[in-house]
Amino acid sequence: MSIQPRTPETVSARSRTDPRPDYILVGIDTEDAHHVYRTTDETVHVIHDTDRTYRYDLAAPDRSINDWIDYIQTRRGFRTQHRYKTLADLLTMAEAI
Repeated sequence: MSIQPRTPETVSARSRTDPRPDYILVGIDTEDAHHVYRTTDETVHVIHDTDRTYRYDLAAPDRSINDWIDYIQTRRGFRTQHRYKTLADLLTMAEAI
């Protein structure tokens, strides 16, 4: 019998107890790139013109999706944003619209 270590690569998305969807659209930046958060392996994929142009690994202890949101907001900014760091951020953006 083969025994494999339990890693994100060996655990299927269906066997997880995480209630989040596998993919969450974070937003579309000012350069029309889509930022997609993949919860099954804690990565962010940047997709531009149907090509994945960048993959950012959030699995490191000091990285989170909030860090990625901050980075994009300071570098490019979001044209549309679908995931926010806090509920207050969401409400603030909703009032601005």
